[in-house]
Amino acid sequence: MTSLQALALPLALNFLSLVHAVPGGPWKGWRAGKGCCIPHGDSPTIITEDTTTIIPRQFSCLSTGTQSTINALFSSGGANTIVRLCPGVTIPITAPVVFTAPGQELSTQGYPTDSTRATILIQPGSTVTSAIRGNWQNNIKVLNIQVDGNRPNAGYLGGDALLEMGGGTEGQTVSHTVVKNTRSWSCVHFIGSGQDNNPCRQATVTFNEVGPCGHEGVDSATGNGLWADGLSIECKDTTVTDNTITGATDGGIVIFGSPGSHILRNTIVSSSSSGLQFGGINMVDPTWGANYSGVVVSDNTITGGPGSFINLGIGMGSQVWSNPHPETNFGQVTVTNNVFTGNVGFSIVMNGWLGGLTVTGNSVSGVTTPSSSFASAAGCGSVQQAEFAASHQLVYYPAGVMGSSGPNNIQSQFTALATNASNWLCLTDPLPPLPDSKSFAPNTLSVDASTSRVVSLRDFHIQVQGDGNVVGIDTTGGVWTVKWASSRYSSACGTNGAQCFLAFGIDGNFVMYDGNGPLWASGTDGRGQLLTFSREAPWVTVSGNNGQTLWTIGNL
Repeated sequence: MTSLQALALPLALNFLSLVHAVPGGPWKGWRAGKGCCIPHGDSPTIITEDTTTIIPRQFSCLSTGTQSTINALFSSGGANTIVRLCPGVTIPITAPVVFTAPGQELSTQGYPTDSTRATILIQPGSTVTSAIRGNWQNNIKVLNIQVDGNRPNAGYLGGDALLEMGGGTEGQTVSHTVVKNTRSWSCVHFIGSGQDNNPCRQATVTFNEVGPCGHEGVDSATGNGLWADGLSIECKDTTVTDNTITGATDGGIVIFGSPGSHILRNTIVSSSSSGLQFGGINMVDPTWGANYSGVVVSDNTITGGPGSFINLGIGMGSQVWSNPHPETNFGQVTVTNNVFTGNVGFSIVMNGWLGGLTVTGNSVSGVTTPSSSFASAAGCGSVQQAEFAASHQLVYYPAGVMGSSGPNNIQSQFTALATNASNWLCLTDPLPPLPDSKSFAPNTLSVDASTSRVVSLRDFHIQVQGDGNVVGIDTTGGVWTVKWASSRYSSACGTNGAQCFLAFGIDGNFVMYDGNGPLWASGTDGRGQLLTFSREAPWVTVSGNNGQTLWTIGNL
């Protein structure tokens, strides 16, 4: 007997038990003529004197099989078929489970919410990235199961998301489901339809546990990023609530336009096992024609976990996530009462929006300070570096959030930028702590003005300028203050400054040269043994065999 034949035996019993539940009495619908049982598509339908009830086809729980077993049940059962997996089972797959008709459901028998939920597991050696495909089928449900892309064993692979839903559909639901270890760019993707008259709409994504999703870094073989989203949503009027996303490495929840959608009470946490997470909740992509009208993002908690950090808690606008973009997002949007804690580089940044923003009541009191204790802004632009150094968490560019979509209501804690700045996705893992001083033996230092930097210390920077002047700059708080200078200048440094160079020679003499020869020198030839730069006075010293100071920059 095949597994399908075995499942067919209890089907009649399941059917009869459901008939008892029809309003009007247990057998009232089974009278001759008007009360006869007739098919409704592939679903049994009971017609009573006053009621027509579509009863989903239900199979006994599946304790073994593959994607082929599940797909055969969906295909033969048709609309409203429920395929229930037995608690605790693992279904290995090498191709996707595919919903084939409206109203179908994949779930674990009894709807458990713990580790007994059945698991759909992608197998190593397969070329599949999507474990489940529910595109273009209305009212389908994925409930109370676990979906594991098995990236640690099956490996990274470019392709579609682990759980693919959406398209021209309405009423799809993913709830109480674990989705983790996607091989590709996202754990859960509700894709848009590309059709104005048949959009993806009214989806429900609730009480799911998502992640880990992706890893920090790039694939050495392809150069593609290893990071991945938690939830990627491109459906209008959609509810995304009470989900927990842990260890997403691109965006925790990425809203692709999705007008009218509500993103509420979700918890997003970065993980040290996955590394840097780019964003918590993103409203940066100009999809849906850049229309975010009616989107509500409220009462979410975004936490940068220990040993990791989230670069950007909530990004709002087309100019935030990347370099200047030709489009501008728009729509009256509400972002309220979100809580940011732990290692978050910037909690909310807004730039590239046509007004209509209500951004109030968001709390950043639990964010780790200073920001430099968990991340580095060395690769950021000067505006971002200054805001990072000041640990400013709420930032916006006023000229970048004005327009005709309505007035703005922005909480007073926001810092208003005087200068436009895009690409706030620039923080990196923290660099090793810089020293307070650094020393060089003879013949180990030679820096020209085209290179500029001589040495970087903690909150201090020494450089050679293009005119031969050597300066020491205090960089505390992102404000550059010159503390000392050689004040010796030259017009013979060449067009790029390469002919002016600073060297601690093999003879122990510390010399600045220009195109004509020595510009100045320490005069310690034959005696100098150690050149030391410090972030405190006397700033620069040459010392002898016994550590005695032979010369300081103040001797010039």
